[in-house]
Amino acid sequence: MLASRPLLALAIAFLAWLALPGTFAFDDHSLFADPAVVPWDAWRQWVKLAQTRPLTYITFWLDFHLWGHNPLGFRLTNLLIHLGATAFLYLSTKKLFNDPTARIAAALFALHPLAHEPLLYIFARSSSLSALFCLLALWRWLEEKPWQATLAFACSLLAKEEWVAFPLALLLIDFAREHKPKWLQITVMLSLSAAAGARVLYATKMIAGSGSGFGQSTTPWKYFLTQGHAIPGYLWRLIIPVRMSIDPARPSDSLEGAVFAWTVLALTITIASWFWAKSAQPGFWLIPAWLLLLPSSSILPAADAVAYRRLYLPLALIAIALALIGNKYPKPALALILVWASFAAARRATWQSEEALWREAAELAPTQTRPLLQLARLTPKDEALRHLDKAKLLTPADPEVASERGRVWLESGDAAQALAEFGRALALAPTNARHIQNRGAALLALGQNEPAQADFLRALQRDPCLKPARENLIRLGIQPPPDTCPTTNFAAK
Repeated sequence: MLASRPLLALAIAFLAWLALPGTFAFDDHSLFADPAVVPWDAWRQWVKLAQTRPLTYITFWLDFHLWGHNPLGFRLTNLLIHLGATAFLYLSTKKLFNDPTARIAAALFALHPLAHEPLLYIFARSSSLSALFCLLALWRWLEEKPWQATLAFACSLLAKEEWVAFPLALLLIDFAREHKPKWLQITVMLSLSAAAGARVLYATKMIAGSGSGFGQSTTPWKYFLTQGHAIPGYLWRLIIPVRMSIDPARPSDSLEGAVFAWTVLALTITIASWFWAKSAQPGFWLIPAWLLLLPSSSILPAADAVAYRRLYLPLALIAIALALIGNKYPKPALALILVWASFAAARRATWQSEEALWREAAELAPTQTRPLLQLARLTPKDEALRHLDKAKLLTPADPEVASERGRVWLESGDAAQALAEFGRALALAPTNARHIQNRGAALLALGQNEPAQADFLRALQRDPCLKPARENLIRLGIQPPPDTCPTTNFAAK
C-alpha cells in the first residue's frame, strides 16, 4: 500500500500545493540587493574568501535572472531541491534495506513539517541544498563510490557548512554495517569540514553583525545551556509538529534545566549505542542523527538559538529508523504519514502571507521584539505604532525600536517626529551607520541640507555599503566617496 505509485504522485502533488504559493519573507528580501545575486558578474563575489555558501548563492542568482521578483520560481527551486533530497534518501535506504522501507522513509521525510522550513522559506534553501548533497554522498558511499561521495560532500559544504559532522556519521554507518571504514576518504572529508569551519570563522570576523563565530552575541557556555533546552523542543516536535514559528522564542539558559536535559540526552545516546549497534536496528539511526545536529546545537553559537531547519538532515536518518518499524506495521505508518501531512497542510496559509508569519511569531513569542518590528513594516501607520509601543515597553533601550518608529513617522510625512526618533536611536547606538543615515534623511526632509549631507558622509565612512546614504548624496548633487563595499551577505542562520 505504501509502495504504490498513486500515493507517490499524490505526495508530490501535495508538496507542490504546499510550497508553490506564497511570497517572499524576512531575509528573502535581502536577496534583491545582494551583490552575490543581482549583478551579472556576481561570480566575483562567489570566489571571495569571505563569501560563504557560494553554491546556494549561485542558485539564487539563477532564480533571480530567470524569474526576477516572482517568488514562484524561487519556490519551485526549493521544491525541486526537497524532492531531490527525498529521492536520494529513497535510494540510500533501498540500498541498505528494501524498496518498501525506502518508500516509507522517503514519505515520512518528505511530508514531516520539520522538513518544511527550507521548503517554504526561500532564504533557508541552504539547509536543504546542503542536505541534498549529503544524501547524494550517502548513496554513493553505500554504492562503494567513496570519491564520488567525497565530491558530493564538498558540494554540501559549499552550499552550507552546517553538516560538518557528516563524515563521522558515515563512519558510524560503516561500523554498523560491519564494513571496513574508508579512512582515506573520511580523512579528506574531515579536512574539508575543518577548512569550511575556518572559512566561516574568517567570514564572521570580516563581516560585522554576522551573529556567529567572531560575530557572536553570546558565549559558547551560554549557548550550550540554551541548547540543552532547545533540543528537547526539537525532539518533541518530531512527534507533534506544532508551534513552529519563523522566529521561535529564545530558550532558557538556566543551569539546572540544561544539565538535566544534556544528561538525559547523553544517557539516551549511550543506551542506543549499547543496545542498537546494527544498521538494521531502528534505534541505531538516532545516533548519527544526533551527531549531525550537534555542531550547530552545542557550543558553536549561531545567530538564532532555535532554528527548526537544523533538523532537516537529521530527520532523514530518523525517517529511516521509523521506516524500519513502519515496514512491519504499514497501516500505522500510513496513518502517521497522513497525520503529519495534515499538520503541514494546516500551516500552508500561514506561510503564504508574510504578515501571517509574523503574527504567529508574535503570538508564540510575546516577549520578543523582532516579530513586532517586522509587523510594523507590514501594517498601516496606526497599527505599526501600536506594535512599536509594545516593543518599546519590552526593550526600552533598543535602538532598532526607535529607528523603526522614525521610519513610520517619516513615511507618514511627519519629519519632525521622525527626527526625534532617529535622534533617540543614535543616542542609544552612536556609531551605527544606518541610524546616522536615517537622521540625515529626516534632516533632508526638513530642508536642512548641510547637516543632512554631513550625516550621509559620516554614515558612509562607517559603512561604505550603505546604499541609501550614497543615493541621498547623489540626490543632493554631491559625488559620494568611492564604493569600497565588500561582500555583505553572510547570514549564520
